[in-house]
Amino acid sequence: MTFALYIRSNRQDGLAPFDAVVEATVQRARPVILTALAAILAFIPLTQSVFWGTLAYTLIGGTFAGTILTLMFLPATYAIWFKIKPTPRGGNTASKGGVNPVTQGQTNN
Repeated sequence: MTFALYIRSNRQDGLAPFDAVVEATVQRARPVILTALAAILAFIPLTQSVFWGTLAYTLIGGTFAGTILTLMFLPATYAIWFKIKPTPRGGNTASKGGVNPVTQGQTNN
């Protein structure tokens, strides 16, 4: 939910859809990584326990996998779901003075 709100905010600030998704991912990366790292570090003392050791390893692995999914899979899924494609950057048509057929007649909403 927070990720979608960041994308919407970036779009309202005038970024292209693809750039808004990338920027939202970058903006959310630090809090997500720090939260996951704090949780993983908190589980490390439990790994020495005979009773809770296997659970601690499972929680560490799950937190790590969830973090990777949040930072990689979620933005890709969002872009696929809403059919967001990368914006062309300084291709050959711009240097020749031509019109880019991909963005001709499109508006950013």
